[in-house]
Amino acid sequence: MAKEIPVYLFVGFLESGKTKFIQETFEDPNFDSGDKTLLLICEEGEEEYNPKKFAFPGVTVKVIEDKAEMNPQNLAKLEKESGAGRVVIEYNGMWLLQELADALPENWLVYQCIATADGTTALTYARDNSMRSLLLDKIARSELIVFNRAEAVNNDAARHTLQAKTALIAGIIALSLLLTAVLYAISYTICVRVYAKKEK
Repeated sequence: MAKEIPVYLFVGFLESGKTKFIQETFEDPNFDSGDKTLLLICEEGEEEYNPKKFAFPGVTVKVIEDKAEMNPQNLAKLEKESGAGRVVIEYNGMWLLQELADALPENWLVYQCIATADGTTALTYARDNSMRSLLLDKIARSELIVFNRAEAVNNDAARHTLQAKTALIAGIIALSLLLTAVLYAISYTICVRVYAKKEK
């Protein structure tokens, strides 16, 4: 059985502060687990990593330029080449998290998901129908949301808008999951009955 690989996932749109957050995390000696680390960068912004400031050695940095590179075979290959005992992913904000879940090798388990958001653009995304679903895709699955330039959303009206818009989409997603489960249960029941009739 393959060794379990913990995955630390950082999500958010471009220029939301993911790179800076990860850089600061890697500069913290408390984040040193003693394992080699594979850092996968799925989106490159203006901020760049400075490995010389990392508080621990053994970090392999790989840039994923195309979504097609995100597949179990390629990721397992990168893990083997780096000898990594853990993985940190700076995920592309325009890619859905379900696509990542489908791409991870079976022994890679997401231990933590942290979202970053730019306070100056968060409200714009929350009000835009197409961007809102992408925003919620990241926020809904995160344990922690870090707002950079938070003064733009540090008021009651902004907080109310974000809560209302994301709650609406969350409700729609929950309803769609419920309907999927119901349809699955119905189709399973039909299949069992058909099979039972054939057996008779």
